[in-house]
Amino acid sequence: MSQKFLKILLVLLLFVFIQSCGYEPLLTEKNKKFSINSFDISGERKLGQMLVNNFIKVKNSENILMCKMNINKERFASNKDQSGKIIEYTLNVNLDLEITSILDTNSVLTKSYSEKRSYKASNLYSDTISREKKISQDLIKSIADQINNDLNLIYK
Repeated sequence: MSQKFLKILLVLLLFVFIQSCGYEPLLTEKNKKFSINSFDISGERKLGQMLVNNFIKVKNSENILMCKMNINKERFASNKDQSGKIIEYTLNVNLDLEITSILDTNSVLTKSYSEKRSYKASNLYSDTISREKKISQDLIKSIADQINNDLNLIYK
């Protein structure tokens, strides 16, 4: 009984090792064919720096890029109760982006990105500010992912 079990186990293990799928994620640093080495930020500089932190400089990249961005954040009250107290805010982040190649100064990508998200106001002002900061980070991360996807499509 135990020899039969060992044979079955050995066959299953052999099958698993032979049939590995070779999966490899496409959007890794190893597969990137571009690197953004220079950033020119206008507008909300803090948000721009948060966006820059989402990009990895790839050494020995064949396509070196320069990025000009104008980023703005807009917060407005989206929901109030009957007494006029704000219940919910909406945060909107807009980014106008122009990416050019440093080598030949050709424009690679010119696009506007916009992300919007709502969040509840808290009884404590500091909690509301903390929520706004977290939402800002999430929106910036989402925009950075979109930019990376667009550039990966250009430099396949």
